[in-house]
Amino acid sequence: MSHEVFEEHIASYAAGALERPERQAIEAHLLTGCQVCHAALKEARKVAGLLPYSLPLQSAPARLKASLMRSLAQESSPQPSLVPQSKPTLEPGGWVKHLLPPPPTWRTHPAVAALLLVLLAGTAFYALSVQHQAATAVEERQRIETALHMESGRIEMLQGQLMEQERLLTDMQEEFNRGAGNLGELKDLLVRQEAEVTHLRAQVASREQETAGLRKALAQRDEMLAFLRSPNVKAVSLAGSAMAKSAGALLLYDPDTKKAFLYAFNLPALPAGKTYQLWAIVDKPVSAGIFSTDTGHKSRFIIRSMPDPTTITKFAVSLEPEGGRPQPTGEIYLLGQL
Repeated sequence: MSHEVFEEHIASYAAGALERPERQAIEAHLLTGCQVCHAALKEARKVAGLLPYSLPLQSAPARLKASLMRSLAQESSPQPSLVPQSKPTLEPGGWVKHLLPPPPTWRTHPAVAALLLVLLAGTAFYALSVQHQAATAVEERQRIETALHMESGRIEMLQGQLMEQERLLTDMQEEFNRGAGNLGELKDLLVRQEAEVTHLRAQVASREQETAGLRKALAQRDEMLAFLRSPNVKAVSLAGSAMAKSAGALLLYDPDTKKAFLYAFNLPALPAGKTYQLWAIVDKPVSAGIFSTDTGHKSRFIIRSMPDPTTITKFAVSLEPEGGRPQPTGEIYLLGQL
């Protein structure tokens, strides 16, 4: 199997839903030391361990206690073993159990297994999305650094030309003061040199402004890269409402730093004088900031001060007048629950 097929089967492996040949292939691949699959399996098992707690509590039948007590009484009495002990074997798949803990299984609960597969698929998507975001941020940082290096070289060249022109201008002014040569020609040459110096200064100022913009973009990429690498980052999925059924968003937030990153897609284009506003719903909606979309109907939005995540129950995005509002007044386009 290819590596992509292994990644697709990690969630089913953690759920105990694979047949024996597929399970043995996954276990053999894990023994090769693949860090990506080990990380995905670790996340999948964390989710699997929490699934039983999401089931609704039900009262046990009255006859359950009597049945359990009879079973315990039968198990406590010694029974002669009629089945000869089998010799230990180390078949493919069995020897791997000595190295890896056995995966949990809920085959007796199809609903739980289905829910587990959905959650594990979401977790795998989140892990791959974060990995892709981090790789994109690294590539973008390298591109900005290259552009910054080239702009620095151009600025140094322009500064050298400026210094040379200023030196020539000084020489000409001295020659003019000494009265050497034709006064009219010197004046014309002086005017041309001053115009060229002014032009070069404008170019240097423009390049310095571009360099400042590149430095700012580089700082933002560094901040985003550090955020994505944080081990405490949590993810919340926001689905489109009836106003935008094909829209969706992924909200990543760090409870320690209270920073968050929203990536939204397929949002309708904003009407004139309108903006999208993100809400963190505690006892009542609390604004987390406003944002717009690009030409591809996507948005990337960094929140540097998110309300206490332990008090938040939902996230929502609404359409509001430009500048935002203290409380939602427009239609809800995205909604997600913790």
